[in-house]
Amino acid sequence: MEIFSNLNRLSKSNRFSGFRFGPVIAAVLFTLLLFYTTEFRRRSWSCKTWATCLGGRPHSYEHWDDIDPELKIDVFEKTLHDGTVLFQRQTVENSPEILILVLAQDAHSWSKDYLSTRRNIYDFLDLLISTSLDFTKVTLGFMTSSREEYDRAIKATERLPFARVALYFREEQGPKIAYADRHKPHVQRQRRARIASLRNYLMLRTLRDEQHLVWVDADVVEMSPGILQTMTGHAEKHQGVGIMTALCTQTRTHNYDKNAWAFKWKADGPDSDDGNNTKLDIMGPVGDDQLSAAVHQLGERRVYVNELIENTHDDDLLHVDSVGATILYLRAHLVRQGISFPASNVVGTTWSHDGWSGIETEGICYLASQVEGGGCFVLGGSHHVRHADIS
Repeated sequence: MEIFSNLNRLSKSNRFSGFRFGPVIAAVLFTLLLFYTTEFRRRSWSCKTWATCLGGRPHSYEHWDDIDPELKIDVFEKTLHDGTVLFQRQTVENSPEILILVLAQDAHSWSKDYLSTRRNIYDFLDLLISTSLDFTKVTLGFMTSSREEYDRAIKATERLPFARVALYFREEQGPKIAYADRHKPHVQRQRRARIASLRNYLMLRTLRDEQHLVWVDADVVEMSPGILQTMTGHAEKHQGVGIMTALCTQTRTHNYDKNAWAFKWKADGPDSDDGNNTKLDIMGPVGDDQLSAAVHQLGERRVYVNELIENTHDDDLLHVDSVGATILYLRAHLVRQGISFPASNVVGTTWSHDGWSGIETEGICYLASQVEGGGCFVLGGSHHVRHADIS
C-alpha cells in the first residue's frame, strides 16, 4: 500500500508540475511560432527560415567601419515628365562602380521560399548584404508599379550606405498579367516584350558613370559566395567579355532558367531538318514557310547551362548564345553603345514581319555579338544563384 501511495503522490506531483510549466512551454512555443512567421524588426537580415536565423547568412553589414560619419547625403523626390515618380538618395561625393537593378511589380514579386513566409524588400537587401559588396561603391536601381512597395523601399534602404539609390514608382501600363500566370505560353510573348521595355527604362534612366551593371530577379533568394566579384573581375580582366550569367537552381530543379543556353552548331539526323527531310540552316536566312521548323530546331539544338558547366572550375567561362536574367551582368560600355533588351524577336527580322526568336534576354547576346567586347558567357564551377520555390 505504501508503494501505491508513493506512486499516487508522484503522479499528483508530476500533474501539478505539468500544470505549472504548461503555460510557460505553450508561451515559448507560441513565441517561436510567431517569430518564425512574422517579421517584427523590419531590417534587412529578416530571419525568414531556421537556416537564415541560425547561421545561413551574415546578418550584418561588414563595411560600417569605412563610413564617414560626416558623409553628406542628398535626398529628393520628383515626378518625371512621363508621370513616373523618382526618389533618389545619394552621397554628395560618390563614384559608384556597380549598378544593381531589380524590377518588382508588387509585393508578390519577391515570392517565398520553402518553409518560409512571403519575402519582401528587406529579404532582398539581406541577399545583397550576403554578397559582401561595399555599398559605398554601389548604386541600387529599383522600379515597381506598387505605391506600397515604392514607399517600403524608401524606408528599407535608408539604413544602408549605398552610394546612390534610385527608386521609381511607375503605374502599370497595358493589360496586367497575374504573377501566377507569367509562364503560361499564351502570355509569354506579351509578357516578355513588356519586361524588355521595363528593363530598358530602368537601365537607361539609372545608369550614370558605373562600369558594371548587374540585374538580379526579385525572386532570387540566394547567391553563391563571391559571384558578383567574380563577374566584375572577369570583365576587368577580359576585354571580350561583355555579358555574363550563372546557373540558376531551385530546391527541386537543378537548372531553373531555361533562357540561358548555347547553340549546338553541329547536328546530325532528324534534329537538323524541318520534318520533311529538308536540311534547314537556321544560321542563315529562314523563309516564311520555315519559321515554325526553325523554332523547333532551335529548341532541339540548345545546350543548357547545367550541361555546359559540367566538370568545370570556378575560374572558367563558357560561351553562351542566350542568357536569362535571374542574374545577369552587363558591361556598362555596351549599354552606352546602344545594346538593350529587344522588345520583339530580333532573330530573322525583316522589313515585312517580326523575327522568329530573340526577345528580351534571349536577344541581347544576338545584338551584343555585333559590338566589340560583346561576348556572352556563363560562369563555370560552383557559381550559381537559387530561385524561390513558391510564387
